[in-house]
Amino acid sequence: MTSTGTGRERPAFRRLTSDRRREEIISAAIATFGNRPEPDVSIDDVAAAAGTSRSSVYRYFDGKGELYEVVAERVGTMLTDRLAAVAGTSPSDALMRRLALYFDFLEEYEGGYAGILGIGAGRAPEAALAVAERVRRRICDLTFRTLELAEPSEPLRVAVQSWIAGVEWAGAEWLRTRSPSRHELEFILGAQFTAQLLAVAPLDPVAADRITWLLRVEPPTSGFGQLIRSVADAFDRRALAALAAFLPDPEH
Repeated sequence: MTSTGTGRERPAFRRLTSDRRREEIISAAIATFGNRPEPDVSIDDVAAAAGTSRSSVYRYFDGKGELYEVVAERVGTMLTDRLAAVAGTSPSDALMRRLALYFDFLEEYEGGYAGILGIGAGRAPEAALAVAERVRRRICDLTFRTLELAEPSEPLRVAVQSWIAGVEWAGAEWLRTRSPSRHELEFILGAQFTAQLLAVAPLDPVAADRITWLLRVEPPTSGFGQLIRSVADAFDRRALAALAAFLPDPEH
């Protein structure tokens, strides 16, 4: 603290380079907007969290709207860059690693990512919604790259997009309740991805081809192999006999 001529004390702000100060303001804004709804946050709140003055924030940003847009872009880019760097020993391994990294990111920012982009919320600033949509498209593209699919069919694209939306919702809900366990939830979401492919396959040759490809390239110990085995283990002989009644006559 330093003294003014009137004897009152005022905060002593640290001297930082222009780039460092801007980065500190952005980091403080991520934490502040992540914990409180955007309408409840003021520039003064962000300045206090950054250990700087209100005028310093305005030196780098025109106002709260521009700052919020920069923050949304930053968290979206951080997530997609991390997901893009993931490699796996098999397609399902890459998928499960990305799921784990997604939840790591949610925990690292204590819900800030979901809060800033309005995931699981009734409404969010337009800039945040636009960033969230770009993040979904990037994750969708990464998923098709994992499936080694350059030109996905429209039914398969819809299936993957709906799965990504489900992951977002499940992540936001899990942050709130912490139930089921993270390990269980990641397994459920991985299984749902496979279920989406299986659901589309009878209607879409592209999805059917990817199922055949997965059966060929996935090792039995992989996530996909374990899922197929767990589904098979869930059926006893009587259940399989009942299921066979729904199969078409091979002579036709």
